[in-house]
Order: sequence, then structure tokens, then C-alpha cells
Amino acid sequence: ICAMKTKQKILNAAMQVLGEQGYKALTQTRVAEVAGLRQGLLTYHFPTRSDLLKAVVDASKAQMAAQYGFTDGTITLDQLQEMFFDSALSKSLPRIMLALSVAADEDSALAVWFAEADFSFRQHFRCLLVKLGLQVDEIELHILRATIVGAALINLQQNTEESERVARDVVAAAFSRLKNATRPL
Repeated sequence: ICAMKTKQKILNAAMQVLGEQGYKALTQTRVAEVAGLRQGLLTYHFPTRSDLLKAVVDASKAQMAAQYGFTDGTITLDQLQEMFFDSALSKSLPRIMLALSVAADEDSALAVWFAEADFSFRQHFRCLLVKLGLQVDEIELHILRATIVGAALINLQQNTEESERVARDVVAAAFSRLKNATRPL
């Protein structure tokens, strides 16, 4: 139990560092400092930066899944859209996405893992749509993801009330397109 609490403390600190300061700040020294732990303890649990980054993404996905009812299937399409509004307006999620992109460019093993994680997310999302009685093809899933990621990155870069409004409008348009592209089961 103590090891699990330590790992969670490290993951929370890593998410905080990534979300507030970006990928360059994600060092073992900085994360250990934010977690209030010795660097050796962090290295014991996460020997490399890539290991830590993978764990952060996995923990984020699990947290999101629980928060939005992915695991129990109680989410509605409107709630799903709200979740994507939150993602597009978030500052930390786009920073984590950018960090993953940079890290994947530097580490081919992480690139493979990132591609597998993306595929897994799309399949999970497809299953959610099926539970909602909707069927959508793969290209529509890619379009939705690219649109939301793009809106989130533009909002992060511009960081204005106007960019937040535009990001919200873009997500709404993407969901409207998704609804029109789906076929009933």
C-alpha cells in the first residue's frame, strides 16, 4: 500500500509539472522535488523519463474513464461532448499531448507505445458510441480527435477568452459532424 501511495504521489507531481511547466520541466529532479521525495525513490518506481510519461498517460486515461463513466457505461453523448469541451479548454491536457509528441519523436519505443495508446483510445471511444446506439467509421474518429486536439492546442497557444469560445464552438461543430456521420445500430 505504501508503494502504491508513493507511485500515486509521483504521478500527481509529474502531472502537475507537465500541466503547469511543460515537457522540458519533466525531469526526475523536478518531479521528485514537487512530490517531496528523494530522487532515488522516484527512479526506483520509474527508471526512465519515458516510463514516467507512460505512467502519467495511463493514470490520466484511468482518471478520465472513471470521471466520465467510461467504465460503467453510464455516460451520455452530451456528457461526452462536455468532456471534450473540458479537454479543449484545459491547459494541462494539451501540454501533456505536446510532451508525448516530443518524447515519441525522441524515443522510438515510446512512439510505438503512443500509437498503440491512441488506437486503444479510439477503440474505447467507438465502444462508447456503440453503447449509445451509434456506429461511426474510423476516419470520423480520426477527424474528431484531430479537430479537438487542434482546438486545444490553438487555445493553449492563444490563451484568450476568444480562443476559448472558438475552441468550444469547434468542439460543438465536431460533435455535430459526428452525430451526422453516425449510423444507428
